[in-house]
Amino acid sequence: MRTMFVMTDALVGGAERLVAAIGRNWPPGAERVLVVILGRGSLSDRLEASFDRVHYLDVSPSSRNIPGMVRKLERVIRAEKPDVITSHMFHADLITALARTRVPRVTTLHTHGFGPGDHPLTKLIARAVGLLSFRFAAVIPTSDSPAMAKFARRYRYRNVVEPILNGAEIPPAPSFSAASRVFCSIGRNHPVKGHAVLFAAFARIADRYPEWVLRAVGPGVSAEEMEVGDARALELVGEGRITLEGPTDHPERVLADSAALVISSLYGETLPLVGTEAAAEGIPVITTRVGSTPEFADDPRFVVEPGSVDALAEALALYCSLTDAERSHLSSLARTRAEERYSPAVIAQKYHDLFASLVGGGRG
Repeated sequence: MRTMFVMTDALVGGAERLVAAIGRNWPPGAERVLVVILGRGSLSDRLEASFDRVHYLDVSPSSRNIPGMVRKLERVIRAEKPDVITSHMFHADLITALARTRVPRVTTLHTHGFGPGDHPLTKLIARAVGLLSFRFAAVIPTSDSPAMAKFARRYRYRNVVEPILNGAEIPPAPSFSAASRVFCSIGRNHPVKGHAVLFAAFARIADRYPEWVLRAVGPGVSAEEMEVGDARALELVGEGRITLEGPTDHPERVLADSAALVISSLYGETLPLVGTEAAAEGIPVITTRVGSTPEFADDPRFVVEPGSVDALAEALALYCSLTDAERSHLSSLARTRAEERYSPAVIAQKYHDLFASLVGGGRG
């Protein structure tokens, strides 16, 4: 069986790293081909090592020539003759849905909602993909949360199948160090990620726990591009206790130096890949209650309501007050959870088995 994966770009993001992990762990003997709508990006080397072939359509990021993108994809489909096509992210979903082909198509849902900070075009494309979802033989949610099911109904997705949760590469040994006093946040500069709430919450506890620092990493997360908001937080940036470090091609290295990952998202998250990556490294997680993210916290005291500076500050302070032994215990629980739930080989096999059922005359 030859599977064609279609994604929008080759930049480092959660969905993109998931596709790379699936490609690396694809069952032996089954061909996997990748199509990237845009050109090469920071994740290209990893993607090219994970797939048998990678095609770049080299579309400009500012292009609105949807028919041209569809024609380019159709040419690759004719050349590669895949048995099944699977797309990730709304822009790639739209191009895949519009392509003329009799090959079974599948899409994966990586979000369960939008907010005021999301571009209107993205919302419009999501709506169009939902209306065109009858062209997909299967729609795979990446979360089993009620919010995800509600999103699928609201956007009129058809042929929704059982969720396949995200997975991450699991290193031979966890990297957690009980001596670390670093909180990390890994995510792009976007309102969905709740950076303003995180910075204000850390500012609340910073003077009580002067040995602790906060690293914020992700595209657009820089002093030039980001509004810190809270006055004390801005002072902490100047003191080097909050660092705004921009994007990274290796989030696992940021996690390896951290005492805990903080997910401060306000909405939309399903089961973000960075949470599975943290578990694989044995890094405990403090998270907001969005989508399936609560499963990343092995102590319910570290799950807080989204948007609450007070609640997040309390959770951060509680984590700071734990003994090294208590944090090490949480690390052990996180690593065990990763080994039990997030194996990329198991995730890849689930995708493969679903695709094989479609090619063999199952749904669609």
